[in-house]
Amino acid sequence: MLMFFGIIGFLLFIVFLVKGFISIFRKKNFKKDFMISLTSFILFAVMATIDGSNDPKEVAKDKEQVATNEVKEDSKTEEKQADKEKEQQATKEEDSKEVSTNDSKESSTGEPKDAAKKEDVKASSASSHGEQATVTRVVDGDTIHVSLKGKDETIRMLLLDTPETVDPNKPVEPFGKDASNFAKQTLSGKTVGIQVGSEPRDKYGRLLAYVWVGNRTYQEMVLEKGLGRTAYLYNDTSMLDQFHKAQDVAKNQGIGVWSIPGYAHVDHNHGYHYQEEKKEETVETPVQKPVQKPAPQPAPEPAPTTEFFQNCTDMRTVYPNGVPSSHPAYQAKMDRDKDNFACER
Repeated sequence: MLMFFGIIGFLLFIVFLVKGFISIFRKKNFKKDFMISLTSFILFAVMATIDGSNDPKEVAKDKEQVATNEVKEDSKTEEKQADKEKEQQATKEEDSKEVSTNDSKESSTGEPKDAAKKEDVKASSASSHGEQATVTRVVDGDTIHVSLKGKDETIRMLLLDTPETVDPNKPVEPFGKDASNFAKQTLSGKTVGIQVGSEPRDKYGRLLAYVWVGNRTYQEMVLEKGLGRTAYLYNDTSMLDQFHKAQDVAKNQGIGVWSIPGYAHVDHNHGYHYQEEKKEETVETPVQKPVQKPAPQPAPEPAPTTEFFQNCTDMRTVYPNGVPSSHPAYQAKMDRDKDNFACER
């Protein structure tokens, strides 16, 4: 249709162009003929341009170019997908090699499988479960502090109870330090997943949650090692059966809190039953050496009492018959006859 109008415009251009030249020779008004001729030429040019843009060959060529580009993009996408599948396959092969290596080490050393192998997922890897949070401080084996959405939160782990280490009213309980050290090694500074339970907080305002390390809960890791037991049962028990299976690994081996008879109880919310045996203090009685009694001393003779008399007349007023030489009143000057008796009659 456009081509038809273009042809008409070209013919009009030729006709009025010729007519214009004839009018010049006849000395008539030729301007009108040239204006019509110019207008016809413009119409022809416009129609030709529009029709050229709608050329079927050009359109087909454009479509072919678009199709070619799409094919190239699809091939690139397929190549990327193939590369991704190759990487996944290589990762699986590496994991299978690592598992087989660990199994061979366990068979050669004879150690339990869960004690020799590394944790299933490294603690530094972020978890796809729950809200992402960074562990800022470890309180003990079942309580941590995290930075969650820019806010410091205390996390009390659901369905897990580890022995006390920080309660001022209780002594440090057996395996409490081991549980705390394991928490510090596994969680400190790491990114974990915090999955809050159906009852968000306890009476102390702490978040009640499952703590995910990679694709596994930290609670299961603790229970398998015998560093805690299933307890602290709030109304969210969705993973209790799974935790019981992990706990049975330690119970069957009698390790950790299960190595002390009567110490731990499954799903018990009243702590651990342990009293340290009081050691009887034995006071050593010093051996007393026999005291040697001193040899008996002779009784001292009483000090003599001296009696003095001026003369025998004076003495006789007391001792009329005189006194012997052993008497305190004896004086040699009064014994004139030297018979050891003074002032005798």
